[in-house]
Amino acid sequence: MKRVLCASLVFCFWLPGVPSASFGQAVEPERESRVALAMDVFLKKPIERVYEIHVHLTNNNPEPVSVNLRDLPWLPPNDAGWLSAFRMDARQSPVHQDSFPGKFGSRSIRLVPGESVQGKLVLNQRVPTLLEDVRLFGIRLEWECVHPSFRLVCKQDTPRIIIIPKGDPGEPDVYVMDEPACRQLEGAIGLIDVPQGHEVLFLLTTESVMTDLEKVQTLLYRVDDYVRQCQPTWTNSWAVDFFAEERIAGFLREREGRQYFEKGLWQRANIGQYSGRIRTLYRFPWSRKKADTMYLSVYRDQAGIP
Repeated sequence: MKRVLCASLVFCFWLPGVPSASFGQAVEPERESRVALAMDVFLKKPIERVYEIHVHLTNNNPEPVSVNLRDLPWLPPNDAGWLSAFRMDARQSPVHQDSFPGKFGSRSIRLVPGESVQGKLVLNQRVPTLLEDVRLFGIRLEWECVHPSFRLVCKQDTPRIIIIPKGDPGEPDVYVMDEPACRQLEGAIGLIDVPQGHEVLFLLTTESVMTDLEKVQTLLYRVDDYVRQCQPTWTNSWAVDFFAEERIAGFLREREGRQYFEKGLWQRANIGQYSGRIRTLYRFPWSRKKADTMYLSVYRDQAGIP
């Protein structure tokens, strides 16, 4: 698996805190009225000594709701304030958290009943002293189920506290996965690579699939199945780059990617991109004649019905 520096040209704009005018966004509309979303918070350890807070906001209303991504609690500047950290010392002293600059542009997504939008905060980045505090004292995390733009709903009588005990070794979470099923899904979706450190997949896909919206939807359902079963540390904000040539698959900031781009090969091979965060499919993004953009969700209920 190749080590990479950054996502492709489009994927780079999906990273938290990076404003993007490249999605053709209109002038920022008036804020939507407050909508009720069920909030769930989890602690995950994807790799050794890395701690992440995962947040799921789920539409538990009987009707679809509109959510603006600029308001999500894990994106700047909303990431500050709702999550508090304390050392488990005699004084229960508060732990300093870094707040990163930036603001995500205005972009609304539609959540049908039962659908969620998910994100995460990497505690190691927010708390510079995290590992030392865990070693010496342990950490208590508390979160507030309040938000200026959403009417968040948390489970009643459930403590909104997460404890990282003193001396926690930071061993990564262990998941039981069906490896043969994952290999089968990799083949079904045409997986080329999963770049290390990115929730993005490179897929080998034909132009005939990309031009057929029904086939693309079916493929993305299979990608969602693969992520759920085989990438348990991800959120549902994953992304896909579709390539018509396997050898071209890669990021533009890689040396090979830049070389392919200069020759015009990368643009011809990169026939599509999909952002799970904004539920948007970009087909033939480098072609003036064929390029189009559409809203496309991969959500299915427990019965597998879209």
